[in-house]
Amino acid sequence: MKQKETKPRSLRKTLLTLGLCAALIVGFIAGCTTPPEAAQDETTDLVPVQETGLKLNLYQPHPAQAALWQSLAADYKTLTGVDVNVISPKTGAPATELKEALTGEGDKPALFLFTNPREYKAWQDNAMNLGDGQVFQHLIDPRLALVANGKTVGLPLGIEAFGIIYNKTIMSNYFELENKATDYKSMDDIKTHKDLEALVKDLNNHKTELGIDGVFSAPALKAGEGAAWTTRLLSVPMGYEIEKEKIDVTGDKIDELSMRYDTGYHSFYDMMLGYSTADKTKLDTRAYADAVKEFASGKAAMILGSMDFNGHLNSAVGQSVNAEQCQFIPAFMNLNDVQNQGLTYEAVEYIAINGKLEQEEKQAAGEFLNWLVTSEKGMDFLANQLNLLAPYDTITEETMPKNPLANCAMEWLKKEGVSSAVSYSVLSPGEEFRDEVMAKGLVAYAKGESNWDKFKTDLQKGWAEFRAKVDENY
Repeated sequence: MKQKETKPRSLRKTLLTLGLCAALIVGFIAGCTTPPEAAQDETTDLVPVQETGLKLNLYQPHPAQAALWQSLAADYKTLTGVDVNVISPKTGAPATELKEALTGEGDKPALFLFTNPREYKAWQDNAMNLGDGQVFQHLIDPRLALVANGKTVGLPLGIEAFGIIYNKTIMSNYFELENKATDYKSMDDIKTHKDLEALVKDLNNHKTELGIDGVFSAPALKAGEGAAWTTRLLSVPMGYEIEKEKIDVTGDKIDELSMRYDTGYHSFYDMMLGYSTADKTKLDTRAYADAVKEFASGKAAMILGSMDFNGHLNSAVGQSVNAEQCQFIPAFMNLNDVQNQGLTYEAVEYIAINGKLEQEEKQAAGEFLNWLVTSEKGMDFLANQLNLLAPYDTITEETMPKNPLANCAMEWLKKEGVSSAVSYSVLSPGEEFRDEVMAKGLVAYAKGESNWDKFKTDLQKGWAEFRAKVDENY
């Protein structure tokens, strides 16, 4: 059943001056950190209301999305009478423009979107605590919110999921084999690294019967091509390290990685090398399109990937596998103190509220945010206009991105007792680090030219050095 369209109550200045009377009229007493529940609207059509004279500036960092946000703002004004003015960057430095907008002259943003936790340093004095608000209560996993200095400063509008993508048809064929060496009946039986390793080994033993060249599409570690096997794969153990060591990702400690879970990363990489489609000594010649082609043509049962994999799949040469055949399982690693490992999730867009505004504007900003993630129109906008998977319990089938992997990712996010890794791969310090430290190190290890201890040492050192360069921008 579709969720009813909701709308916040009008914020006419005259009502706000009446104090308790106004609270009785709207049915609640709201603090600036607790946006009110939106009222139910029995219709799905927008019914114009009288303008309030109230104007909110909303900063969003993507010029290509300006028209989409402006259209949503027009609908919101028709619905509530509140004018939302959309501000978009005019240069290629959205973080710098946001800082100037918050600290300069003129009307300040009441709400603003950002993508990188390290941007927090530029506007930390403006950060309003959203952890007590009702929108936060709708988060399926509160760990997806951005916390700095003990307060929730950003809420995710959309998330990405990362893990192993597998071909359902190949796996079904395997589970029906009479001579398979495992007792697994479905992918639901795969719950640990040990399970995955046993499955992969037996899949490889039956690759001729299954018509595959290898279990995994081999890593593509050619310069500029290896993000899935470097940045994304690293984000799995890194996410658990950040959580276990309580690292503030907006602070300087993120520049130092202990790599406490390197043994899990190591064993997972060894498994891929041992049961993949290509010669492990030639990974530095492989492009990402090569790996996708193998999976898309049914020659590999598994590949590392994210929810955006469909776009790569559909453009692959010789494609015979369609999106409906693709499903997620976690990139199960042998992690010492992590039980019931889930998928890895990362916020791709945060929203924050400027805490330095008058209470009237902060309350209005909270009402807009509440409407965005609790109303059908707002959630539909996030899913079908921005193509974002919104991690809130208000999500419906209609407000889910049209992507089978998104549905699978949401199912994993909602599973009870599952420990998802919250990733911050956006903090990876750039392409040079990925190519010169990560990819080259993984290639040298695969060729037997270097050992894992050297790779770990180079990774720790390179992360610190390249992160220091990135931090100069903030």
